[in-house]
Amino acid sequence: MDYTLKKFQKFSDNRGDLIVFLKKGELEDAFKTFGQIYFVTFNKNGIVRANHYHKEWHEWFGIVAGRLQVVLEDVKTKERKEFILDAKKDFYVRLEVAPGIAHAFKSLTKYAALVNYADSEWYSKDSIPYKLL
Repeated sequence: MDYTLKKFQKFSDNRGDLIVFLKKGELEDAFKTFGQIYFVTFNKNGIVRANHYHKEWHEWFGIVAGRLQVVLEDVKTKERKEFILDAKKDFYVRLEVAPGIAHAFKSLTKYAALVNYADSEWYSKDSIPYKLL
């Protein structure tokens, strides 16, 4: 299945945390043109977002607040992975999701938020509904 979880160090002090989300040098040449950055929020426990896959979009997600259950499934092979993203961990995790990987996020806290970088601007024909949660 084409996804990656990468751990990063948090730089913390009495003011909070500083976390580098994504560096240009970490991107393959095909992804070095700017797409878009957006935020996704979950306003209560149990909210489910996404439940789709993309034919072309490549995405990098980072949890900013709260805890999320993540479900991924390769739409061709049906291989499935489930795990938790937690903003309170001692390290930061970035999730990279390739085209053809269905993804869904379920809030496990009263509030949660994701930041996302995508390699191109969103267009509706690239989002294919795919129920996971």
